[in-house]
Amino acid sequence: MQEIFDVAIVGAGPSGSTTAHYLAKEGFNVLLVDKFNFPRDKTCGDGLTPRALHILDDMGILDTVNQVGYRSNKLELIAPKGHTASALLPKKENLCDYLLVVPRLILDNIILERALTSGTNFQAPVRVTGIEQEGNTMLVKGEQRDKAITFRARMVIHATGANTKLLLNTGLLKKMPQMVLTARTYYDGITSTVDAAQCRLDNVPLPGYGWIFPVSDTSVNVGIGLFRTGLASRWMPKNARSAFDTFIQSPPLQKLLAGARQAGPIKGFPIRVDFARSLTFGERTMIVGEAAGLVNPVTGEGIDYGMESGKMAAEHLSHMFAIGDFSVKQLAAFDKLLRQRYQHLFVLSDRLRLLYLNPLFVNQVVRAVSRSEQLMNLFMNIAVENQNVYRGLAPSTIAKVIFKGMPGR
Repeated sequence: MQEIFDVAIVGAGPSGSTTAHYLAKEGFNVLLVDKFNFPRDKTCGDGLTPRALHILDDMGILDTVNQVGYRSNKLELIAPKGHTASALLPKKENLCDYLLVVPRLILDNIILERALTSGTNFQAPVRVTGIEQEGNTMLVKGEQRDKAITFRARMVIHATGANTKLLLNTGLLKKMPQMVLTARTYYDGITSTVDAAQCRLDNVPLPGYGWIFPVSDTSVNVGIGLFRTGLASRWMPKNARSAFDTFIQSPPLQKLLAGARQAGPIKGFPIRVDFARSLTFGERTMIVGEAAGLVNPVTGEGIDYGMESGKMAAEHLSHMFAIGDFSVKQLAAFDKLLRQRYQHLFVLSDRLRLLYLNPLFVNQVVRAVSRSEQLMNLFMNIAVENQNVYRGLAPSTIAKVIFKGMPGR
């Protein structure tokens, strides 16, 4: 007789492996599958916020990640006209006061290994082609080394990131969502000092952003993200690669990269930021992380959301198993938990992006932030910790940005 797992999780990135860890350590029989063998690379900015570090600490692996990551406690914002605003990360109780930059090739494998240590069963490479309900179980169909394979589980969790094919095939996604288009690569042999995680708004199409994150004393992750939504799609490049090429050819980047060598290919990747309108559950099914659109609509950060939602899913599933109720009503309760935590944030963040990354306003914003410690602290909290987002849209804040950002003040 075929083994029936308590939970089958599709996708072994941070959200899937985090979910697997929290379930397995509670004694559940968990199957985690991925289409790639690990370690495997994942195109990303590689930045970990204090919230992400908090989850890693709770999982007992922060010390390990600290040993392989590059620490930065400073953020820097550069406007199109060259104005710069920078500040140290705020110190908050129970949170680290630094960012950590860890290549996903390393990070994802550490989180997966934690899940395996907790008792997770892992199989790869497995390409899942379909999922369907059969009585009180879910049948997961896939291919492993060109052979058909099936698994059975009482519950299924989608943690497939921006890959929408399986969600579309199972009807959990009705149409392709709007995506943020991004591209990145690494450079080694940097001779300039990069002592901050840089968000660059110069020489990029707006609304969009470029980033330079230090990976070591002599290497950086360089990338660009484009929000091709609404009216912006009329002037935005159709792909991130062309915008990336323009970005790295700009004088500031040429100066930074002088003498450096590109380490690896330039990789493009989409990012889902549509949580406010996304489905998070189906029959005996939950969706976590980027597969549910949980990536910040302003910063493009999603690792912290992925791990947080994975832990939330594990906790709610534990409750469902305890009461023996796998109904849609219970799954809707999981959606409600996510909405209570993130819905307001995502709706307001969409508005923040429209206002503050507006080409007509962005220079004034950065000037204002550079001149006001209060504004800097506010926007730092919004960007890094997702706090006080509503204050960023308050009339008093907008008025202060306008006043402080006036040229010549």
